[in-house]
Amino acid sequence: MKILKKQCVAFLLFAPLSAMAGTYFCGGNIVPESTRACPDGSIPVYKSVPMQPVQPVAPQNPPVQPTPPSTPQPTPKPPPSTDLSIYFGVWQTNVPGAVWTSPSTTPGYDNLHVSTGAVAGNLVIKANGTYTWASYGGKSGKWVNGDSEYPIVLIDTVENRQWKVGLDTHHPDGQHIYIWDGNAYYYNGKR
Repeated sequence: MKILKKQCVAFLLFAPLSAMAGTYFCGGNIVPESTRACPDGSIPVYKSVPMQPVQPVAPQNPPVQPTPPSTPQPTPKPPPSTDLSIYFGVWQTNVPGAVWTSPSTTPGYDNLHVSTGAVAGNLVIKANGTYTWASYGGKSGKWVNGDSEYPIVLIDTVENRQWKVGLDTHHPDGQHIYIWDGNAYYYNGKR
């Protein structure tokens, strides 16, 4: 009889720990749980929110509307720069490493995957509107003006892509860039 009481007490103590819910965010925007990477290349952030116990409401009272969790405000972006000289020069590029999870065959567990990055060669952006990139056999071509977030767009005739180049705002020194195809592939660059 004493053992049964101890098990009941343990269950009552640990039952509320599993009552958690949450949402994945990319830069302040809610994204589906299946999202593996944000458009800026970062990993979606999971924020847990304790679930509120449901209180019975008497029929004469109006229904209580649940309060949605507050969404974090996006971080402000720096003002657009018309001076492109910060992009000119040599950038050491790489494919960044990644960390992700996948469902396990054991219920309640996930597999953690960690991949290393890879060096992708130097990218040289020239003020005359051309570039060379020693990435995977080498490429060269012209670049054009982009938008305020990615002011330079490399025209890649080898892979038939347009690579958007923008400053990495996590490094305000101006010595780090993102190179993104606008879809799933991106590179990092540093001086």
